[in-house]
Amino acid sequence: MDKMKNLVAGAAFAVAAIISVAHADPVEEMLDADSAFAAMAQEDGVPTAFAAYAAEDVRMFPEGSASYTGRAALIERFATWPEGATLEWTPMTGAAASSGDFGYTWGTYVFTAPGEDGDTSSYGKYVSIWRKDGGEWKFIADIGNQGPAPEPAD
Repeated sequence: MDKMKNLVAGAAFAVAAIISVAHADPVEEMLDADSAFAAMAQEDGVPTAFAAYAAEDVRMFPEGSASYTGRAALIERFATWPEGATLEWTPMTGAAASSGDFGYTWGTYVFTAPGEDGDTSSYGKYVSIWRKDGGEWKFIADIGNQGPAPEPAD
Protein backbone atom coordinates (compact mmCIF):
# COMPACT_ATOMS: atom_id res chain seq x y z
CA MET A 1 0.00 0.00 0.00
CA ASP A 2 2.84 2.41 0.85
CA LYS A 3 4.43 1.68 -2.54
CA MET A 4 1.17 2.60 -4.23
CA LYS A 5 0.88 5.86 -2.24
CA ASN A 6 4.48 6.74 -3.11
CA LEU A 7 3.88 5.94 -6.77
CA VAL A 8 0.70 8.08 -6.87
CA ALA A 9 2.42 10.92 -4.97
CA GLY A 10 5.42 10.75 -7.30
CA ALA A 11 3.22 10.80 -10.38
CA ALA A 12 1.22 13.75 -9.02
CA PHE A 13 4.44 15.65 -8.30
CA ALA A 14 5.75 14.95 -11.82
CA VAL A 15 2.50 16.14 -13.41
CA ALA A 16 2.51 19.29 -11.25
CA ALA A 17 6.11 20.01 -12.24
CA ILE A 18 5.28 19.62 -15.94
CA ILE A 19 2.25 21.88 -15.61
CA SER A 20 4.21 24.57 -13.75
CA VAL A 21 6.88 24.59 -16.46
CA ALA A 22 4.25 24.70 -19.20
CA HIS A 23 2.53 27.62 -17.47
CA ALA A 24 5.46 29.87 -16.63
CA ASP A 25 4.73 33.15 -14.87
CA PRO A 26 3.47 35.51 -17.61
CA VAL A 27 4.82 38.59 -15.80
CA GLU A 28 8.31 37.05 -15.80
CA GLU A 29 7.88 36.12 -19.47
CA MET A 30 6.92 39.72 -20.35
CA LEU A 31 9.82 41.13 -18.30
CA ASP A 32 12.17 38.73 -20.09
CA ALA A 33 10.74 39.83 -23.46
CA ASP A 34 11.10 43.50 -22.49
CA SER A 35 14.71 42.91 -21.35
CA ALA A 36 15.52 41.08 -24.59
CA PHE A 37 13.88 43.93 -26.52
CA ALA A 38 16.09 46.45 -24.66
CA ALA A 39 19.21 44.35 -25.31
CA MET A 40 18.38 44.14 -29.02
CA ALA A 41 18.04 47.93 -29.12
CA GLN A 42 21.63 48.22 -27.89
CA GLU A 43 23.02 45.47 -30.11
CA ASP A 44 21.12 45.97 -33.36
CA GLY A 45 19.75 49.50 -33.03
CA VAL A 46 16.52 50.98 -31.77
CA PRO A 47 14.61 50.87 -35.11
CA THR A 48 15.42 47.16 -35.60
CA ALA A 49 14.36 46.26 -32.06
CA PHE A 50 11.07 48.16 -32.23
CA ALA A 51 10.24 46.54 -35.59
CA ALA A 52 11.05 43.07 -34.22
CA TYR A 53 8.97 43.31 -31.03
CA ALA A 54 5.98 45.30 -32.31
CA ALA A 55 2.70 43.55 -33.06
CA GLU A 56 1.21 44.21 -36.50
CA ASP A 57 -1.55 46.29 -34.88
CA VAL A 58 0.73 48.19 -32.47
CA ARG A 59 -0.44 51.59 -31.23
CA MET A 60 2.32 54.12 -30.45
CA PHE A 61 1.89 57.19 -28.26
CA PRO A 62 5.06 59.28 -28.75
CA GLU A 63 5.46 62.23 -26.41
CA GLY A 64 4.66 65.52 -28.11
CA SER A 65 3.32 63.86 -31.27
CA ALA A 66 0.09 62.34 -32.50
CA SER A 67 -0.42 58.65 -31.86
CA TYR A 68 -0.24 56.23 -34.77
CA THR A 69 -1.18 52.63 -35.46
CA GLY A 70 0.52 49.73 -37.22
CA ARG A 71 3.90 48.11 -37.48
CA ALA A 72 4.40 49.57 -40.98
CA ALA A 73 3.85 53.10 -39.62
CA LEU A 74 6.27 52.35 -36.77
CA ILE A 75 8.96 51.21 -39.22
CA GLU A 76 8.39 54.35 -41.32
CA ARG A 77 8.68 56.63 -38.25
CA PHE A 78 11.81 54.89 -36.95
CA ALA A 79 13.48 55.18 -40.39
CA THR A 80 14.37 58.75 -39.37
CA TRP A 81 15.98 57.70 -36.06
CA PRO A 82 18.80 60.19 -35.35
CA GLU A 83 22.28 58.97 -36.21
CA GLY A 84 24.17 58.03 -33.04
CA ALA A 85 21.11 58.29 -30.77
CA THR A 86 20.48 55.57 -28.19
CA LEU A 87 17.51 54.55 -26.13
CA GLU A 88 18.22 52.41 -23.10
CA TRP A 89 15.48 51.17 -20.81
CA THR A 90 15.13 49.03 -17.74
CA PRO A 91 11.93 47.09 -17.12
CA MET A 92 10.88 47.34 -13.46
CA THR A 93 7.77 45.16 -13.07
CA GLY A 94 4.41 44.46 -14.64
CA ALA A 95 1.10 42.67 -14.34
CA ALA A 96 -0.73 40.07 -16.40
CA ALA A 97 -4.30 39.01 -17.03
CA SER A 98 -5.34 35.70 -15.49
CA SER A 99 -5.44 34.27 -19.04
CA GLY A 100 -1.64 34.65 -19.13
CA ASP A 101 -1.58 36.14 -22.63
CA PHE A 102 -1.97 39.87 -21.99
CA GLY A 103 -0.39 42.40 -19.64
CA TYR A 104 1.97 45.30 -19.23
CA THR A 105 5.49 46.16 -18.16
CA TRP A 106 6.78 49.51 -17.03
CA GLY A 107 10.20 50.93 -16.41
CA THR A 108 12.58 53.81 -16.88
CA TYR A 109 14.51 54.98 -19.91
CA VAL A 110 17.39 57.21 -20.99
CA PHE A 111 17.43 58.70 -24.48
CA THR A 112 20.84 60.06 -25.53
CA ALA A 113 21.53 61.97 -28.73
CA PRO A 114 24.66 63.64 -30.02
CA GLY A 115 24.52 67.40 -30.34
CA GLU A 116 26.78 70.29 -31.28
CA ASP A 117 27.81 70.71 -27.65
CA GLY A 118 28.15 66.99 -26.94
CA ASP A 119 25.65 64.32 -25.99
CA THR A 120 22.40 65.31 -24.36
CA SER A 121 20.25 62.91 -22.39
CA SER A 122 16.62 62.89 -21.37
CA TYR A 123 15.07 60.55 -18.85
CA GLY A 124 11.62 59.17 -18.35
CA LYS A 125 9.32 56.27 -17.72
CA TYR A 126 7.33 54.04 -20.02
CA VAL A 127 4.51 51.51 -20.11
CA SER A 128 4.38 48.79 -22.74
CA ILE A 129 1.24 46.71 -23.23
CA TRP A 130 2.02 43.13 -24.31
CA ARG A 131 0.04 40.36 -25.97
CA LYS A 132 1.16 36.81 -26.54
CA ASP A 133 0.83 36.09 -30.28
CA GLY A 134 1.66 32.59 -31.51
CA GLY A 135 3.68 31.86 -28.38
CA GLU A 136 5.69 35.11 -28.62
CA TRP A 137 5.22 38.30 -26.61
CA LYS A 138 4.71 41.36 -28.82
CA PHE A 139 4.00 44.86 -27.59
CA ILE A 140 0.70 46.27 -28.80
CA ALA A 141 1.06 49.75 -27.26
CA ASP A 142 3.95 51.84 -26.03
CA ILE A 143 3.64 55.02 -23.99
CA GLY A 144 6.51 57.06 -22.55
CA ASN A 145 6.97 60.44 -20.96
CA GLN A 146 9.92 62.45 -19.79
CA GLY A 147 10.79 62.92 -16.17
CA PRO A 148 13.66 64.17 -14.08
CA ALA A 149 17.08 62.53 -14.14
CA PRO A 150 17.52 59.89 -11.49
CA GLU A 151 18.99 61.12 -8.22
CA PRO A 152 22.62 60.11 -7.73
CA ALA A 153 23.22 57.28 -5.28
CA ASP A 154 24.92 58.21 -2.01
